[in-house]
Amino acid sequence: MSMMQSTQSNPIDSIASKPKSIEQMGIPARQLETLILKHLSQITDADVATLAKTIGLSGNIIDSILQKQKAEALVEVRSDGRFSSSLRYGLTIKGRNIAHYELQRDGYLGPAPISIEHYNQLVLSQTTKDVQITPEILRNGLNDLILPDNIVGTVGPALNSGRAIFIYGLPGTGKTYVSRRLVRLFDTPVYIPYAVSVGSQIIQVFDPIIHNPVKAQQNTLLLNNGYDNRLVLCQRPEVVVGGELTSDMLEVTKDPTHQVNRAPLQMKANNGILLIDDLGRQKVSVDAILNRWIIPLEEKIDYLSLSSGDHFEIPFEQVLVFSSNIHPAKLADDAFLRRIGYKINFGPISEENYTTLWHEQCQKHGLESHPKTLDYVFYSLHRPCNVPLLPCYPRDLVAMCSNQINFHQQQPIITPELIQTVWECYFVNDEQEEVTSYE
Repeated sequence: MSMMQSTQSNPIDSIASKPKSIEQMGIPARQLETLILKHLSQITDADVATLAKTIGLSGNIIDSILQKQKAEALVEVRSDGRFSSSLRYGLTIKGRNIAHYELQRDGYLGPAPISIEHYNQLVLSQTTKDVQITPEILRNGLNDLILPDNIVGTVGPALNSGRAIFIYGLPGTGKTYVSRRLVRLFDTPVYIPYAVSVGSQIIQVFDPIIHNPVKAQQNTLLLNNGYDNRLVLCQRPEVVVGGELTSDMLEVTKDPTHQVNRAPLQMKANNGILLIDDLGRQKVSVDAILNRWIIPLEEKIDYLSLSSGDHFEIPFEQVLVFSSNIHPAKLADDAFLRRIGYKINFGPISEENYTTLWHEQCQKHGLESHPKTLDYVFYSLHRPCNVPLLPCYPRDLVAMCSNQINFHQQQPIITPELIQTVWECYFVNDEQEEVTSYE
């Protein structure tokens, strides 16, 4: 049955419940047995409780595997319980040789993986489409930003649509700043697996740099014996990649040093937001980047493969955001732009919004603004110099005024004279004669 036909009616609690047997896990028993051997190879010995906590499974499952491995002479009892509260197990020479071989083949050391089928159900049950953004939610979630009404009226519906978003405009219009805060609008936490099993391979999914665990998990869910410890309750992920993006980052890669399969960026971003920033500045061609998303955008499925030759599919359940200083018509053809749906232009702001930002920055730096300063900024600097009112300018110009005031030990007041000095430092004068040689 196709992945997209998987039932989405399963309650999240049942999908995140702890398995009671190896059969319920849906992964090869040998994979789990090997994982235990690899963990034991890193320590002298361990009891069932320690291994259960490390691998994220119930003690009954761990104990049954250890008994099987003991019968196969892979592990041995190191303590009979007279000097400790429980039996402790260690590897035999045979078990250590197998563990060493398996580590060379697959170096993953962590909690047990969930099956790829389990992962697909988990992602589909946590889709962002179930969270409807309203104007109130948008403004409250971005309350530290000043957004023009036309931006609010476009970003909200775009997020609710579940379609990709292309944000473009001049540098300094706040594209990246706004894009990186969109994920906070989806305030419902999601389960992220430590790893996923595909065939005989394990793919590491949880990334501590990207996935932020929710502290409430320790207070509530962990008290529930039914909680699956192979999952981590996290804030919805936000993955941001810019000019460093390469094609390899969008495929499963194998760490040559540790022999661990790493999930691609879009797999780590599932149930959250993937922002491709500064589109057009990557070493890989724009066509290659955009063509990579044609099938996922149309079918909401991404097709991946492993170095072993195994192929598998995962849901493409995330908000994909492109951000660029270049007009989208210059980066992609009409056919691709239609698949994106929402193209949002971030442009100059109004004098009113500029004034609000200016005073906010003055307050932040402990400065006052002379009554004539802003008129001077608008009508003697921006307008004659044909410089648009971008939201980055109040922040940068006020900060530079603060630098000047602190250096010269002046009164904390931004005057027209001071802003003129700072303006000349901030902007490049096209008419200024270039020095092409030094004597």
